[in-house]
Amino acid sequence: MHMKKLIFPLLIIFLASCNPWKYVGKQDQEADFSSFKTFGLLNWERQNDDQVDEKTKEFILLAIKDELEQRGYTYQKKDADLQVSIFIIINEETSYSAYADQYAGYPGYGGVAVGVGVGPSGGGVSAVGYGNVMTYPYSVVKHDYNVGTFVVDLLDHSKKKIIWQGLAQGRVAQEEPNQSRVSERVGRLFNKFPVKKTKK
Repeated sequence: MHMKKLIFPLLIIFLASCNPWKYVGKQDQEADFSSFKTFGLLNWERQNDDQVDEKTKEFILLAIKDELEQRGYTYQKKDADLQVSIFIIINEETSYSAYADQYAGYPGYGGVAVGVGVGPSGGGVSAVGYGNVMTYPYSVVKHDYNVGTFVVDLLDHSKKKIIWQGLAQGRVAQEEPNQSRVSERVGRLFNKFPVKKTKK
């Protein structure tokens, strides 16, 4: 039975509401991962270039290569047993915070704050303080941020089907390419891979 291109599409929507990075792996239970000896890279998706710069791309590819080699697989440019496909998307999300000012400045009273998250996953509300925030004057602050979704598919080259899919998602910021950060996140993702490391 062939697996769909995206094994858990609804999970992306759920994870988008979370601040920390989340890592999930899903495998084909019928696949024998010990039978694969080599791995290669499918063509880099052109749309990935709209999401990450050339240096970050290099760090991602090196990190994936390192993770698979540490699990005993050998890189092979053509006709490898396992083919690696990478998909990256970065979406802008927005959240709002409303702050009640009625008791600001009074000793012993803090302001009432209500945080509302707005995005493709829907909204969530939390409140801290005293009183009903809707009955007092309040100010609203808008927060824009980016959520990155990073999907790695491993395909059985002979059967042309996905046998493992890893998904990492979390907030991303505009920052200089950082190899150690990329390696750490790719490593956390491959901790969900069914084959454990055999080499250092």
